[in-house]
Amino acid sequence: MNFKIIGSFFIIVSLVSCSLPKTDLTPDQSSLRDTTNGQVIGGDNGDTHQWLGLQYGSIPDSNFRWKKANTPAAWDGVKETLNFGPSCIQRGSLINTSKRRKWGDMVGSEDCLYLNIWAPKMNPENLKTSAPMPVMLWIHGGSNVSGNADFYNPSALASEHQVIVVTINYRLGPFGWFRHPSIGRTSSNAVNASGNYGNIDTIQALEWVRSNISGFGGDPNNVTIFGESAGGYNVAALLSSPLAKGMFHKAIIQSGGIKPGDINHSESFLEENIPWKNYTSRELMNRLLILKQLARDREDAVSLQNSMSDEEITALLRGASSEEIYESFEASRVNTNEMLRPFPDGVVLDKEGILNALKNGASSDIPTIFGTNRDEIKLFLVTNKRLVRYFFGLPRIRDLQLWNAISSHRSDTWKFLAVDNPVRELSSLGRDNVFAYRFDWDDEPRKYGEDLSDLLGASHAFEIPFVMGNFEEDALTRYILSKKNMNEVKVLSRTMMSYWAEFAYNGDPGKGRSGDQLRWRYWDESSLESPKYIILDSESDQGIVMSSNSITRQSLFLGIAEDPNILDYKMRCELVDIAIRYDNVAADDWLNKFSNGLCENLDPHIEWRHFWYDEDDKPY
Repeated sequence: MNFKIIGSFFIIVSLVSCSLPKTDLTPDQSSLRDTTNGQVIGGDNGDTHQWLGLQYGSIPDSNFRWKKANTPAAWDGVKETLNFGPSCIQRGSLINTSKRRKWGDMVGSEDCLYLNIWAPKMNPENLKTSAPMPVMLWIHGGSNVSGNADFYNPSALASEHQVIVVTINYRLGPFGWFRHPSIGRTSSNAVNASGNYGNIDTIQALEWVRSNISGFGGDPNNVTIFGESAGGYNVAALLSSPLAKGMFHKAIIQSGGIKPGDINHSESFLEENIPWKNYTSRELMNRLLILKQLARDREDAVSLQNSMSDEEITALLRGASSEEIYESFEASRVNTNEMLRPFPDGVVLDKEGILNALKNGASSDIPTIFGTNRDEIKLFLVTNKRLVRYFFGLPRIRDLQLWNAISSHRSDTWKFLAVDNPVRELSSLGRDNVFAYRFDWDDEPRKYGEDLSDLLGASHAFEIPFVMGNFEEDALTRYILSKKNMNEVKVLSRTMMSYWAEFAYNGDPGKGRSGDQLRWRYWDESSLESPKYIILDSESDQGIVMSSNSITRQSLFLGIAEDPNILDYKMRCELVDIAIRYDNVAADDWLNKFSNGLCENLDPHIEWRHFWYDEDDKPY
């Protein structure tokens, strides 16, 4: 077995834990609803009504590539909405298709802008007399290069707390984030020139919700956007988007971030492989020229591209097939492993970037939750051969103390960047509508000779099934859950759903919808002892508690310098260098200043950066 499979396996376990939605339903007459384009009918899944595959934007052919999508055409009669629409173009994998024969192949379509709705069961007559319900719009993760809405089943969240949940697809990879200067110069308007097509899609989905959700029982004046990982980044992007103003009213960022994309880099030729930078549009064009046999090699492609007019480049890019664009994208990402990030273009996103926009007052009236999982990085380190050995495809931690130390520092860096630093700054401006959490659940069983609570713990994405409330016991009890922990899992899930729903109703998670939970207080910077964030854990561990601890840049580096479980000082230096190069936690010269010059006589390229370019030996 390829050792990489196991890492992907754990990702799918976390997603399968959402319990895939039912798609074998028959039309249910009580689910007949009106939209601005025509009538639709959905199905009854036992817990809720659901409508799948409602198109909110149309991309009929490649001439509409890298533009805001068209409004879908209207129809006569009643349209059945019992199946998901196609996923957006991506490489088939565990996180976008359950059909193994498609793994590694191109899957999906460019015409992929579909959304799905789950709502408490009501007939059309009930809708006329019932109070409108809060709407929660979910944006999936996947590094903005993969994933789709099909893997999430929020029916328990919708039915138990009387909310409407919408899940959406949005353009990914080079179709979602692409800034070639020629596309910009030949675009008919600033929106189409922005490069942020995936974010434009999320705004268009919100436009659809504003126009249509009242017909499903939802309140267009009470919309919460929430998303995880790249979806969390896209939620943050919407907070800084002038175009999204007024379209949503609360936001939840789960394991996301606020670091923007680099416009100058994206529009440049890449002279060296940089593992901490995104691909560039000009390098994609180089690869496309080579793929189409219009250039012999990169040098030839650069010369040809420089000689072409904007119109010629645009025609070639829009005339290429979806597969040719994606293959060129993948070829241009040599030694590039960062997710694709929204660009601060000044039109779709604030030109000052997400955090600066928020500090300058953008979305100050939008209550926001920021959160991460305690062991975020373990899911990504599980295939790191420097830390984990494999026997017949099964992982074994090499050194448990070192494993926990490195994963803790890397996860703390994530928390500092995605939660503590931005929330601290916003709180210091006087905002009392910003909340934070840390998800600590790590009660996995021992399987295949390895304690999964050590190997995975509270990993990236593991909070999603707790928020959605769906657990497929037959599948999960074999891997992440067990009969021993199932009851506590369900208790924690009900608690988290209650907090999330109360936030959707009132903009403050408070004591949850039940009113009997620990009060989740906003981040308070008035003193060191003031509450900062809530810890979400099982009762057999610490339970639900508020914490006054927080991470600063100083404490982050001090923790690395003083960790007794890291015996090799070069490992400390590498962790600092990663925090600088990958995460921009500090300026480049900080490496030599760290721990009284501990690293100043080391050459990073010789000592550890060569690992960053290796297929197997990855950075910590």
